[in-house]
Amino acid sequence: VITRAECRARNEPLRRMVADSVGDGLVSLISFAGISVPSRARFVAQSVAATAFSSMTLGLVCGQIGAVSPIGPLVPYLLGSWVGFSWGCIGFWKRAKMQTMICARRYPKILAHALLVHHNIEVPREVVDASHRQEVEGKEVLEHWICNGGLGRLSFAILAVQDCKEDVDEMRRDERQKIMDEERETSQ
Repeated sequence: VITRAECRARNEPLRRMVADSVGDGLVSLISFAGISVPSRARFVAQSVAATAFSSMTLGLVCGQIGAVSPIGPLVPYLLGSWVGFSWGCIGFWKRAKMQTMICARRYPKILAHALLVHHNIEVPREVVDASHRQEVEGKEVLEHWICNGGLGRLSFAILAVQDCKEDVDEMRRDERQKIMDEERETSQ
């Protein structure tokens, strides 16, 4: 846990103290203890937390509505839980895929390296180069290479994003710090 003083010293907003998504807090706590959490375990923990929350929330709401109706609370609770679980799974998958595409667009070399090191999947050099230089037209970029490779390639790319998350977060903090420094210089 980062204290307020440490956040101020690093010029990070206080909202950085709050976990970015469901399950990140537990992963951060485990990582703070010095235990390495594999990307698959992180993905499972976050998906279980997200789906359990949406399932319970929608199930309880539907159960309460059913309690004042003639059918009773049980069947509406079960149906609401089922719909909530499905909704949570689909939403979690969409968010994970979106994060992967953003990482592939902004940090293609880091993601390609994570795919190679952690999952033994080699991204063609021309794909990484075309992704890094966005002015290249007609060449396949990493985003398209991942999507065109089927569900297996997408799944491993999602796990690779989990593997390189700390590195990407560090780069984002550095980018933010650079912007803040430039703003301070222009305002003086």
